[in-house]
Amino acid sequence: MGVEFIYRGIALYGEPGLIVVFETSPEKLIRDAAEFGWDLNEMQEQRKLQIIFTSPQVFEQELRSPSSLLLETAEEIRAQRIFVDGIGLLDPALSVIDAPRGAFRELLQQLIESSNRENLTTMFSIESGCASCSVSTVEATDFLADTVIQLNRERRDRRVRRSLEIVKSRGQDYEPGEHTLRITGSRPRGVSAGPGAFAALFCATTHFQCQAISHRG
Repeated sequence: MGVEFIYRGIALYGEPGLIVVFETSPEKLIRDAAEFGWDLNEMQEQRKLQIIFTSPQVFEQELRSPSSLLLETAEEIRAQRIFVDGIGLLDPALSVIDAPRGAFRELLQQLIESSNRENLTTMFSIESGCASCSVSTVEATDFLADTVIQLNRERRDRRVRRSLEIVKSRGQDYEPGEHTLRITGSRPRGVSAGPGAFAALFCATTHFQCQAISHRG
């Protein structure tokens, strides 16, 4: 969903974007996106997209640096959107350096404020219930984000059912409740849900917003 947020921003609205990944290589990301007909490699060649593959530790240092290469890259391609996949991985990275209590929330707030200054609409993904993400990490992300989208996955009678729920969305209309979520390679390619469920997601960035995607199951 985060990759589609960036892709559609470029393809439909002419809004360049950044994708930051910690665990998935750019090559795999490009290959997986191609299955949906999304040519991320071409977008990179056109300087409309930049995929950044780094570690949580290096990303944390970049955020605290007064001359951040991340923001310099965003400025170079005139990015208007950024997606950070697995923002919760920053929490255990901070524990390695014995960061004080509340350091994750402080770092996340710093990232959001920096993004706002650069006119970047920011989206994070975080996996709820995983060993590396504490309850406080998820709660801090949910609190600071303007929009929280919860993705669920459960197995029923040998079938996998995916659903989506917008938990909150400040200043935008959306349909409450749970919506069936489909991921399809046929047209329309990508993620689909009930009408109105994505009113706060794939639209053009008329104002700055931080969105969090929470994965469960």
